[in-house]
Amino acid sequence: MRIGACQGRGRYKDSRTTEVSWRDGGVVVLEILATVLAGIGIGLSLGAPPGPVNAIIASQTVTRSWRAGFLVGVGATTADTIFLAIAFLARTAVAGIGPYVPFIALLGAGVMVYFAWGAVRSWRRAQEILESKPDEHAKSYMTGLSVNITSPYPILWWLTAGLVLINQLGPAVLVGFFAGLLLWITVFPLALREAQRRIARTYQAVLAFSIVCLLAFAAWLVWSALTAWV
Repeated sequence: MRIGACQGRGRYKDSRTTEVSWRDGGVVVLEILATVLAGIGIGLSLGAPPGPVNAIIASQTVTRSWRAGFLVGVGATTADTIFLAIAFLARTAVAGIGPYVPFIALLGAGVMVYFAWGAVRSWRRAQEILESKPDEHAKSYMTGLSVNITSPYPILWWLTAGLVLINQLGPAVLVGFFAGLLLWITVFPLALREAQRRIARTYQAVLAFSIVCLLAFAAWLVWSALTAWV
């Protein structure tokens, strides 16, 4: 009888252990999904505001094809991948980055606020991006790559806000980030191609989403810096 009771308690303990492990696994999955969704929000918020890359995507799409506009975006995303590698090397090269994270976070918040302000100023000029003149670049992909890789803003973002996001949220945020960029460079040319004259209001709605996301992540960076000092 005693042996049977012990075996029963053992099976009960094993079942509880399994239940706890499943529960912990579910929490981990939810955390990863939340991080990926945050990355998608960041990717969309940085990909949507008007700029040279989006202007070229628009002109290539309207004057040539959806594929031409998409390849411009792929080239620009390649530049972001290069900047990611630089930021990651900077993160691993600096051994004592911990004490400097609050300062980097504040700088990154400033960068995001600057991008948000640029989007606000472009609010009434959304129609201009639809009227961009065609560019005479031979290769759409190289156009996007060269434009983005020579711009100081992407590398500035990766070395400030991007570096902190990788440090705080982990590599899962990168999956969402590039998914957000891919979503934008796919949907934006399609929308332009299908509704060239009616896209202005839709683009302004996306722009509003971008502004909100940028300011929200700027506030999060400020909060993370303040909590690190407390």
